[in-house]
Amino acid sequence: MTTQGSTDPADTAHLRAGDRITLEELVTHLSAAAVWLRQLAVAAERPAVPVELEQVCDELSGQASRISGLAETLAEVDNIITEERPLARTFGGTEPWGFAAYGADTDKTRYGKRLSTVLTHHQVAALARPDTPWRADQAEPGIPYLEGLDGLPELDRWESKRADKRRAAEREKRIREQTRAEPCTTCGAEPGRECQTRTGRLAEMPHQARRQAAVATIDGTAEPAAASA
Repeated sequence: MTTQGSTDPADTAHLRAGDRITLEELVTHLSAAAVWLRQLAVAAERPAVPVELEQVCDELSGQASRISGLAETLAEVDNIITEERPLARTFGGTEPWGFAAYGADTDKTRYGKRLSTVLTHHQVAALARPDTPWRADQAEPGIPYLEGLDGLPELDRWESKRADKRRAAEREKRIREQTRAEPCTTCGAEPGRECQTRTGRLAEMPHQARRQAAVATIDGTAEPAAASA
């Protein structure tokens, strides 16, 4: 058993056997998290110090139910993909997905929005449902999900757009921290102090020169300090 090595959100090696987590692994972890939350809810009924935690217990139980529901949904999606169940080739009988959607509407004039290449778990489940209205209109038989993706470039490097947002947020946090550690060449604020207006009022937002110095430090483009004589 691989143990958790840190509380860093990006430290995920203990959650997976390979380079990437499988849907089956994700489902198992979610199910285990739900069990853990339910057990915490019961344990919190009798705390060592008498404090009424009914609201906490109910919140823990509610979170457990939501996580269980998510695990069940992902388990079904995993079954759809693993069993190679056929998916409708288009949404509404017209809008393609997967490789068929790749480059099909680059100027967004035909469908009015960006076509789905890699699908969400909700889309996979919807396209596999035999009772959806558009299934009867399909001129072609359904196609398994992975077969529908075949041909998309750089699939082995694909990741959720959430990853980009997370990294951008982490970078912005480092920039803000570094900005405060920089002296401001505009107003003369020392490291650890807020920037000031011309009349001496403190400002929450730093001057651009100070922020740009922090960005250069974070991105490794700052010029090294000159050596003293």
